[in-house]
Amino acid sequence: MRILFVFFILLIANSSLAHDYVPKEIDYEGIDLGSPMDIPLILSGNFCEMRSNHWHTGLDIKTNGGEGYKLRSVEEGYISRIKVSPWGYGLAIYVDHPNGLTSVYAHISKWPKKVDSLVYAKQLKNESWVLDENVLADSVYVKRGELIAYSGNTGGSLAPHLHFEIRETETEHVLNPLKFKCYRDMIQDKTKPTLSGVKVYAVDRNGYMIPGRSKYYKCALLNGNWIINENNPIDVSDLMTENGFLAFGFHTTDKLDGARNVCGVHHTYLYQEDNLIHEQISEYMIFSVNRFINSHKDYFEFKQNRRNIHKNYITPVNEMPMYPVHNGLVPWDRVKGNYRFTAVDVHGNKNTITFKIGDARGELKPNPFDNGDDYYFPDSVNVVLYPNFQLLMEKGSFYEPLQKRYRVDSNSRYLTPKHVFSEYSIPVQKYFDVRMKVPDSIQGIADYKLGIGLYTNKGYLSFLGGDYIDGWVEAKSRNFGEFVMVMDTVSPLIKKLDYAENKTITKYRTLELNINDNLSGVTRYKAYINGNWVLMKYMKKKRKYVIPLDERSKIHLKKGKNKIRVWARDRTGNESEDITTVVY
Repeated sequence: MRILFVFFILLIANSSLAHDYVPKEIDYEGIDLGSPMDIPLILSGNFCEMRSNHWHTGLDIKTNGGEGYKLRSVEEGYISRIKVSPWGYGLAIYVDHPNGLTSVYAHISKWPKKVDSLVYAKQLKNESWVLDENVLADSVYVKRGELIAYSGNTGGSLAPHLHFEIRETETEHVLNPLKFKCYRDMIQDKTKPTLSGVKVYAVDRNGYMIPGRSKYYKCALLNGNWIINENNPIDVSDLMTENGFLAFGFHTTDKLDGARNVCGVHHTYLYQEDNLIHEQISEYMIFSVNRFINSHKDYFEFKQNRRNIHKNYITPVNEMPMYPVHNGLVPWDRVKGNYRFTAVDVHGNKNTITFKIGDARGELKPNPFDNGDDYYFPDSVNVVLYPNFQLLMEKGSFYEPLQKRYRVDSNSRYLTPKHVFSEYSIPVQKYFDVRMKVPDSIQGIADYKLGIGLYTNKGYLSFLGGDYIDGWVEAKSRNFGEFVMVMDTVSPLIKKLDYAENKTITKYRTLELNINDNLSGVTRYKAYINGNWVLMKYMKKKRKYVIPLDERSKIHLKKGKNKIRVWARDRTGNESEDITTVVY
């Protein structure tokens, strides 16, 4: 066990947070792309709008509250990828174009015949409705403007719309579609970004926020100009901290013409006097660094007050390539002076606020981070060792210094007490290792059925899984909180909703059922008619599974009695099946 720990530490101590990003040259003014829809493009969400744990990577285009609008390829090309999932993008299609770009269309409801045949062929081969397949080798060509799908509300979508992306084909980096002149011309916008507030912080030399040492000032309009603090200089003396600096965050959002939805700001500048000390620009996004939004934003304000505050400084745990200038930490002896912050959208609409910081005087308060024994720090390897509970975290696993808080709560109905480490609501960048000691009373009993569970912020138990290793169960987690050990020996429960033994289904268009699991969750499921695999969809929003009775499944039905077999398996390998005889 101890040898594994040493290996782990040696492995991650040499890991680096640094990456080199060299953006491609894109002819945003010259490349002409078509509209993905026949209706006017009105946005409910834009590129790099703040979301929970990620930046939004495309444009959300309204579909008048309905589904079934025709989606068209914005340029000629080949279908390169198909996704079908009850989560995330739902049904999605990717098209590679000769100009080196890929267009993506997500939350689709259905496909036209040519695409549907391609999708079903892959599903039939895999015997799975869920699909994420590279299909470029199938050479399915589409023309510019050709119908490739119909809009919908699948996956993680909360309302009918089209999620539309433009990516670099080679790197899969996502580009801001509104950087292309063709889309700026299609989507009118004369609405300026909104300035709602300014937050001042005491931070340490790494940019980590000193707990309890910040102030938020609401913005107000005076004679057509944005001001804070009634246009008086701000006194930051009570924020002064040893080995610390002054830093700023700005509560700014944007809206576009034709919709009331709150969107993200494209470009911001912060000046101290005439010196540019911080700049942020959202031209492209890289999926591998997207989660660093939790370092970019003030996630405490986002969680508690739903304020979209952009921190105008960075910490070591922020690899996003969106800061041409990042010198936002101001020493206490240089804070006095005039500051100017400007927010600009892609169409050039902008808003500016100017404010003053007064002299910072008085004694420097102790910096709690100087006592390293009280905190775990993001820029270090952290190993947490207790007799029955252990965590191993790489550099950059979380964003702000983490107060050392651990307790054992015996109020648990599972195999072990709750081991409570920090809080579920604190965001985590990387998966970390969590280990729990198997109680002596169950050592050797169905070890492969053991796993680690984590209570969510809504009180549900999330199953993390785990491997049994030398008396411990080890899993990976991307959340802190309340951990317990669990054992799952119960198979999924299959419950028919609209068909039953010996029931006549001649007029049915679908067969519907529920598949529920008590703990680890359903991972695979299949349906068969008379021994032949047929498509079975999981309709997440309706919380049911559906077997369509269409031309593809009906060919397996015969006059008289037929056997419908449904099979399911959970994460610990428990299986169940239901065989029902129906009449056709």
